[in-house]
Amino acid sequence: MAFAALLTVLVLIHNLGGLLGAEVRSSIIGGKNAGRNDWPWITHLNLTDVEEKKEWRCGGSIIHEQWVLTSASCLTPVPNRIKSMVVVGAYQLKKAAVGYNGIENYMRHPDFKALSSGGYVNDIALVKMDVPIEKSEQVKLVRLPKAKETPGLSSDCWITGWGNIEKDKPLPGEETLQQLKVPIISNGVCKKKRPELTRGMMCAGGEEGEDACNGDYGGPLVCKEDGGFVQVGIMSYSDCGDTDRPGVYTKVSEYLQFIKQYGPPPEEASAEM
Repeated sequence: MAFAALLTVLVLIHNLGGLLGAEVRSSIIGGKNAGRNDWPWITHLNLTDVEEKKEWRCGGSIIHEQWVLTSASCLTPVPNRIKSMVVVGAYQLKKAAVGYNGIENYMRHPDFKALSSGGYVNDIALVKMDVPIEKSEQVKLVRLPKAKETPGLSSDCWITGWGNIEKDKPLPGEETLQQLKVPIISNGVCKKKRPELTRGMMCAGGEEGEDACNGDYGGPLVCKEDGGFVQVGIMSYSDCGDTDRPGVYTKVSEYLQFIKQYGPPPEEASAEM
């Protein structure tokens, strides 16, 4: 009952334009409106720190009826589970979503850390929702890659998110989900501009004025494969389209053991699109 009452208040505040006092982090730079139900695994995380002094947004993806995949940096600072929530089946943030779920627990990668260069390593985390989702046309699971699987450079890959359409320009109107097609960049090429790159990272984008940004982080990078989409990456950090340096993503295929150990086994993730 306590969470239901809190949830009602949060939804009302959110629909009035965002959480009061929130640090509204920007979203897809150079994106376009997505189609309704095109990306049914995307989630919107509304997070509050344990001292209730800071609030922020992140992205995530549904990999199991009760589990969301996101970045560890999204759970930094440590969120207050009671005051935070996972929004599923959202399309326009000013309108009601399918569900507003509480957070039962979460797990950041034990070796996650921030780099002095401003990026992160092992930037992956799992969030367990307090209740399972009900799958529908608006809410589905994303498929995970196979171990060591890497998308080709010509792959059809996309990122999605909500927030600013430019670095300091909020997403107008109903805050419709944005999408952006991004090219995969080989690690050899990317490492020349991102020397901190490790085996657990991958790069995408690199076109000035087109990029992920704060608030998109934690959201999925998906590539089309065999008629459907597979989540190959998690948005970790970028230059928000200000430079021609590619954005950096956590490479999901390198972290299947982490997902299996701390969340649902990878084989439980849906193959439906």
